[in-house]
Amino acid sequence: MIPAVVQTLAEILSNGTSLISKELIDFSHPQIHPNVRPALNLYCYDVRESSLIQSLGHQSLRIDSKPLLDIPEPDSPRWFDLSFLISAWDCTALGEQRLLSEALQMLLNYRVLPEEALAPGLRGHGALPIQVSTRALVDITALWRALGVPLRPALHVTVAVPFTCRASTSPQAAFRAVRPGTNGSRALQLPP
Repeated sequence: MIPAVVQTLAEILSNGTSLISKELIDFSHPQIHPNVRPALNLYCYDVRESSLIQSLGHQSLRIDSKPLLDIPEPDSPRWFDLSFLISAWDCTALGEQRLLSEALQMLLNYRVLPEEALAPGLRGHGALPIQVSTRALVDITALWRALGVPLRPALHVTVAVPFTCRASTSPQAAFRAVRPGTNGSRALQLPP
């Protein structure tokens, strides 16, 4: 799914900026290039489970009607937030600012990525939420330091993406009801 998100974002950015083609979008680690030509760098720097969307499509494991554990529905996808760093590269700071402004303007047109704009591997789940920000999930200075590149302006784009679980057994098969014992324990109640 990650390559499909990259493909979708690259398509949107190449169609809405002065970049001539997707070949001018680099997907590798952002670094300083000695022979810089106008380009955007689209780098996936964080993948984490989406807490907002993940709450949908879950069953709750309960003891005495109190939630104990959320179990994903067997056929429901698990949602992840993929975070990308988008930076612009050019031989002048003004050129970089122009490219980054074009990218920001293009991405702000979307609160969700419509299904028809998605790469084929992402279709079938409807529109996907996208968030564009100038703030990273982590400290910006620490992020650039970890990347080994001097601090520079960048956009932080997060797309929520479904990953379909393909487990050989359902999550409920992993749990067995416990019979009440003499120690006062109660049986686990699995939802129907």
